[in-house]
Amino acid sequence: MHGTRTVSVGEIDQCLPQTQCTMCGFPKCLDYAEALFRDETDINRCSPGGDSTIHALAEILDKTIKPLAEDCESFPGRQVARIQEENCIGCTLCIAPCPVDAIIGASKFMHSVLTEECTGCRLCVEYCPVDCIELIDWSGEIYGSFWQEFRDDEVSRWRDLTERRQQRYICNSEKPDFIPESEDMRMQIRSAVNRERSKRWKKSRRSAGKSKSLGPAI
Repeated sequence: MHGTRTVSVGEIDQCLPQTQCTMCGFPKCLDYAEALFRDETDINRCSPGGDSTIHALAEILDKTIKPLAEDCESFPGRQVARIQEENCIGCTLCIAPCPVDAIIGASKFMHSVLTEECTGCRLCVEYCPVDCIELIDWSGEIYGSFWQEFRDDEVSRWRDLTERRQQRYICNSEKPDFIPESEDMRMQIRSAVNRERSKRWKKSRRSAGKSKSLGPAI
């Protein structure tokens, strides 16, 4: 019960943009909504949602409007992940952390990001051992009626994809977080990383040698 009426977790979740970015300090948007329902956290922790989310949560939860919490990173604007395909080693480490299954690929094969599905959560970036994932500004149309950066239809789709992914893990008893299951797998990843580093080092050496051969500029 909040204020004079009952508010459900679902109603609170509807106020969140479903980027699943964890910037609020919770694993998923729904987890944040549940914590708000239990009055265990504050309404000003959703960076992507910004003022729109804070105002909406303040209204339905009968709270005072306040600025984004100081310990929450400010939202850089709508972005999407892009894999530098020429540098991808096919380790699959970036696939598991994606909350909406927006990365496709298989072991030892080049991976790609489904741009239209990507929430820009950035969770895949830290998993890449060769730093071949970058975030670029979103170049598609943005005309959301609630959040300027996110359309209503994609927010609903992200919520559905996240729930479907979670149910798949539960049904298949899979582990949401990727952990190499064998020493052989870990060795394969290390070997691939070393090959990529060696390739980059040789490329930089060739570039340096070419610069020297040209001599000083006149």
